[in-house]
Amino acid sequence: MANGSAEAVIGERDYRIPQRIERLPMTSVQRWISLVIVIAVFFDAVDMGAMSYLLPSLRDYFGLTAATAGLLSSMSMAGMLVGSFLAGRLADKMGRKALLQYSMIIWGLGGILCALSWSVASLIVFRFLIGLGLGAEYPVANAMISEFLPTKVRGRWLTVMEGLAPIGVIFAGLLAWIFVPIIGWRWVFVFEAVPAIWIFFVRRNLPESPRWLESVGREEEAHAIAAELEHKVQKVTGSELPPIPEVTYVSQKGIRAKFGDLWVGRYVKRTVGMAIVWPLALLGYWGIQSWITALLASSGYTIQKSMAYALLIQLGGIPGFLVTTYLIDKVGRKATLIIGLLGSAVMAYLYGNAPNLTLLIVFGLLLQYFFWTLWPALYAFTPEVYPTRLRATGTGFVMSMGRLGAILGPYVAGLILGKDYVQGPVFIMALVAFVIAALAVLLLVPETKGKVLEEVAA
Repeated sequence: MANGSAEAVIGERDYRIPQRIERLPMTSVQRWISLVIVIAVFFDAVDMGAMSYLLPSLRDYFGLTAATAGLLSSMSMAGMLVGSFLAGRLADKMGRKALLQYSMIIWGLGGILCALSWSVASLIVFRFLIGLGLGAEYPVANAMISEFLPTKVRGRWLTVMEGLAPIGVIFAGLLAWIFVPIIGWRWVFVFEAVPAIWIFFVRRNLPESPRWLESVGREEEAHAIAAELEHKVQKVTGSELPPIPEVTYVSQKGIRAKFGDLWVGRYVKRTVGMAIVWPLALLGYWGIQSWITALLASSGYTIQKSMAYALLIQLGGIPGFLVTTYLIDKVGRKATLIIGLLGSAVMAYLYGNAPNLTLLIVFGLLLQYFFWTLWPALYAFTPEVYPTRLRATGTGFVMSMGRLGAILGPYVAGLILGKDYVQGPVFIMALVAFVIAALAVLLLVPETKGKVLEEVAA
């Protein structure tokens, strides 16, 4: 390999793809691949965050009751349930890259249609369509990041991907705060659909996952992509690559992914644990998050001031995910996730019982801090507990179960609020959900810190 050519690298075909990926030092080559995926997910976060800010305007425009407003907020989650479940299965059969592109087309189209909606019913349908695309994108993006990166940086990049979500939510708030008073809520949906053009960058710059290709027996393609990555990394570093490490490898060749495999052997506890954590965490999160601006408006603040306060509160998420990028590889995925869940439980209660605006903002900032400790840790953790052949299927399934909680959260919160907007029980609901989720993580899900994906599967 002294000449650094792709042909020389291909000479190492006797090694498995995980070994070839694990030995690569982190360079601009992997960072660019990761960035293409991360930016696509960031645009998702902008779109998902929009409803928290637009709900008061939509409520006034369409004359919505609290229950109907909650149903509207839940529809994108319903779409995500279907999208994440179907995409997980399809991505394990058809490949990661194609599904990522299809998902972007769907949510971009959904955003444009939301801007053109003519009734509550049409808006509900189009929000479902957006959710379908967003739900398809998340498990595929998580699987791709997990499969392209070596163990030593995998957790950090998965955390960064999900950690950009609070910035996306803040960006959505800025769009709503600036443009709703000037040109109305419809244009906010248009602005949020435009980034779907990022699909062209995905198509040109993102290779298929070599780990997935190897798992379905397409070894020629897998090793060709691995060789190209090695050649590019060697060119960037200007030196020979490190020795190929020994990796505990569980052969996946010729084994077709089946949904039933999630419920066999060591994967039963993992699947049950994650299928408890995801819906409860999303129930608590969206039960609060989707109503933040509307609850402020119901307390007597103008819609413009409510948006501003909600936007301020979201800033707490930025230090949350920054700290998590450090914690996740130091104390582990499991401990970080439990800290996020229990911190969210405590802050949900304090936020819901804040006696004045100052404490409301302080507790709101801390609530967002723990929200964005919780979410990056959970998104990094989930794909790591499954082998390559089941990664998108398993991740898609537990995320789709999570969408049940996300659907119920805003709707149940709306029912609890009723005509008088009685807020206290909503935050008690969130507290209980977060505590039970933390117990499920503690008792059912294994730690994956510092382990190669194939070692976790072994």
